[in-house]
Order: sequence, then structure tokens, then C-alpha cells
Amino acid sequence: MTEPTNHRSFGDSVTREGSNKLAVDSTPRHTRRMRRTAVTGFVGLTLLLAGCAGDAELDTLEPQGPDARTIDNFSNWLFIASFVVFFIIIGLSAGVAMKNRVKGDYEEGDWPEQVHGNNKAEIAWTALPAILMIAIAAFTVITLFDLNNDESNAYAVSVDGETMQWEPHVVVVGHQWWWEYRYYFDGFDVDAFLDEGHANPAKHLPEADIVTSGQMIIPAGQEIELSVTSRDVIHSHWIPALNGKRDAVPGRISPWKLEADEPGYYFGQCTEFCGLSHARMRMQTIALDDADFAAWVANQTSAAPLSGEDAAYVAALQAGEIPENPTEAQRGLDLLRSQCSGCHLIEGVNDDIWTQEGTEINLSAGAAPNLTHLASRSTFAGGIFPMYNKDGSLNQNALEAWLRDPAAVKANNADNRQGMPNLGLSEAQIDDLVAALALLGEKPEQWIITESFSE
Repeated sequence: MTEPTNHRSFGDSVTREGSNKLAVDSTPRHTRRMRRTAVTGFVGLTLLLAGCAGDAELDTLEPQGPDARTIDNFSNWLFIASFVVFFIIIGLSAGVAMKNRVKGDYEEGDWPEQVHGNNKAEIAWTALPAILMIAIAAFTVITLFDLNNDESNAYAVSVDGETMQWEPHVVVVGHQWWWEYRYYFDGFDVDAFLDEGHANPAKHLPEADIVTSGQMIIPAGQEIELSVTSRDVIHSHWIPALNGKRDAVPGRISPWKLEADEPGYYFGQCTEFCGLSHARMRMQTIALDDADFAAWVANQTSAAPLSGEDAAYVAALQAGEIPENPTEAQRGLDLLRSQCSGCHLIEGVNDDIWTQEGTEINLSAGAAPNLTHLASRSTFAGGIFPMYNKDGSLNQNALEAWLRDPAAVKANNADNRQGMPNLGLSEAQIDDLVAALALLGEKPEQWIITESFSE
């Protein structure tokens, strides 16, 4: 007696249904492959489109200055050349495939005529790519020289009633996790400073005329030379609308530059991973016309703009007195002196404490933002929160949240003295501090406040 046999056609895939039933998937293999290709293509296209945005704040495709335009023009021609090469290769490949395809019924061993030793073809596909790469390299070097070449453009500024010719230059210092900008209107000789031999030059910078954080203010239409460095780890400074990236490396001072065609608000981002809040290490460059920039310089080179009563209250505190019946803001000024002087300088409020012998800043980086003109900025906390609401009122909720628990708002490593610590303030103390901080600087113009909100 013979045993029954099961016959299955070659190429059918078999899956088990239940415990003993067999189901045959008769879908042709090439059909399944086409489906997978279609799904993969759809997912890839979806991800590509998800990365596109209109009017993005870090848009590199809308240059707003000559340096950014140089990069954009070079990139455009490079992409055009790349697409031309791509379509030539695809076209040749498709032409060869069509010309040598098997016509009619295929039989084993039915191969097209084989070509060997075509010297002309081999020379062409070796020489042409080499020539193209040499051309790209040449234009790349030319572009880099252009971006690293600076020009002399003396700019008149008035400081304390004295007019001086300033070669627009800003020292940029990266910190975990904020940016510091230092202005030296009487000049800053980088080479002479480096010759002093400091292991980390950023920790020994001389006193500047203006020290601000988060936002770099520049005159529009002027080339601004930058000296970029870091106090702690490697950061990277990038204002895409005005120029490309430049790394901030501890122990080095790297030259860079940027220029804005006209007054405007330009966003930036640290682009070198630098720790917990790297993604929230933001900055902005604000270009002003000549009159507005002159007014900004005049404001920033003065002490905190306190009223007569508030200034008298601070003077009494500096003399060791305890004035009676302080206002909410005055209590906040007292807190700034007692709670914040270990890290922050507020000229005209606690500079007497900072100049005391033996006073050391309580941060591993050795620096914290200068708060003298905090209220004149449109952002705070490393450039991530607006200082004012869209209607121009103080963003009190954000300031209170920041003072209440900084780590909950922006990740830091305060236990290792990096980032804003939690001071354990009461709600009453927080209200007092917010009232005092609102005194520190003149509110920026409404267009700056509006532009600080990214869409």
C-alpha cells in the first residue's frame, strides 16, 4: 500500500492555518517586492516632507547678509552640479540597460555581447569625475578664503560722551548653556592677548565696555568681526541667516564674522553637542540702524537704570544700613545682593560685593550672565524664553517658573555648579525678585519683542 503524498507547486509560500491546515500564498514574488518598495518610498517621502517648514527661524535658504549669501550661492551651484551628474549617471545606466536587455524569450546562457578593454570609456569615467572634483575643490577653497577674509570698517561709537572709532568686533564666549558677548570699543588685540599664554583664554578676558548674554546687538550694514571661544566644552556658534557655523573651543580663539543687510531679528543655535541643555542653548543677533545702535550702546554702558528712590535704597544697603518700609522691588534688589551675588553681576546694585577681595563666583565655569540690563533683552535663560509677552507686558509667569525651579524649565547640572541652581525661594521672594528684575534695563522696541516669538 502506497502512502499519500502532497504536491505543491514550486515558488508557492506556505503558511500554517490552525494546527493542520495549510494556506498557500500565491502572490508573485515580484509583486510583493514592488509593494515593499512602494511602502518604503512612501515612508521615506513622508519623513522628508516632515523636515520641511515654511519661514523656519533657522532657515538657511534665505540669506540676510553677504556672508550667508556667499554660502547659499556656492551651495546652489553645487546642488545643480550634483543633480546634473545624478541624471547623467541614471540616464546612461538606463540607456545601457535598455540597449542590452534580453529581447524575446530568455534562454539560459543568452547574454548580450560583452565589452572589455574600452580605453576611451575608462579614461572618460576616470578623468571627468576627477576634473569635476578638482573644480568643486577650487571653488570651495575660494569660498572659504572669502568667508575668512575680513575688511577694515571703522565705525563711530560714543561712550561716556567720548566718540571713538570702533572696528566692529565682538568676543563670543560659549558656556554651558548660554552665550556671552563682550564689546571692546577701544580695541581688543587678540594676538597680544594670546601671547600672554593663558591655558584657557576665555577665563582671563579683560574687562569689557559691554557684557551681555543670549543676544548680540550689531549695527546693520557693517561687517562684525567675531572672536569665538569657550570656557568649558566645545560649542558651535551659528546664525544661519548671517553666516555659517564656527566652533567655540576652550583654549582657542577662532576668528569669524557676520553681517546683516538691514535691521532685523536673526535666530541661532549651538550646533555642537555640549551637554544636558545643548538643544536649548539658543541665541539671537539683532541688527539695528545707526541711531538705535547708538542708543543701545549708551544704555548698556551705564549702570542699572534705577529710579532715585531705588538707587538711594541700594546705596543704604551698600553702607550697611537696613532701610525701613521697602517696596516690593526694593526687597527684590536686596535679594539680588544677598542671593545672587555669588554668580551674577548687576552694576550699580552688587558691584561692591564683586570687588571685595576673595570673592569667587560659585560656578565651575566661573561665569554667569551679567544682569545689569536684563530687561533690555527680549529673551532670557539662554535665549529660550521671551522676556515679554506679545502685548509688551513682562513675561512674569516664565520668570517666576525659572526662579522657582530652573532645572524643571531647562535641564542643568546645578549639583555640579553648572546652570541656574534652585535657591529654594518662597513665593513672596519670587514676586520681589521679578519686580526687581523688571527694573534692570529699558524695554526693547515692540518689533523686537514681536520677532522674539518663533512661529
